[in-house]
Amino acid sequence: MRKPVIHGGVRVMALFEKAKEKFNEIFEKAKASLPELSSWNKVYQFVVEDTGEEFYVEISNGQIKVVQGKHPKPIATIVASSDVLEKIISGQLDAMAAFMKRQMKITGNVLDTMNLKKLLDAGLKG
Repeated sequence: MRKPVIHGGVRVMALFEKAKEKFNEIFEKAKASLPELSSWNKVYQFVVEDTGEEFYVEISNGQIKVVQGKHPKPIATIVASSDVLEKIISGQLDAMAAFMKRQMKITGNVLDTMNLKKLLDAGLKG
């Protein structure tokens, strides 16, 4: 079992757990307005820049999985600080704005991350 990273006195595991809970919540809300989610087969890797923690979001067969660690073949990798990532998944910061302000870096299929933004937008409404 991996020892949790302490950053700023806060256990980083809590960030992963929060992201996992939030992505599941976002996905459930978005399913009603995005029927195409059932046909997606996408993996997005996240790297928390200030702590080195990694997790990925896998969307396939109409399901979402948020898994700690590194995926061997993500469609794109998103690198952001824990603060920026928390603001994006809570709806306080628009992902596109974070990217344009260089608060977030994307490698891989940058265009496909627009689908992730679409999911976030749909799931954070209401």
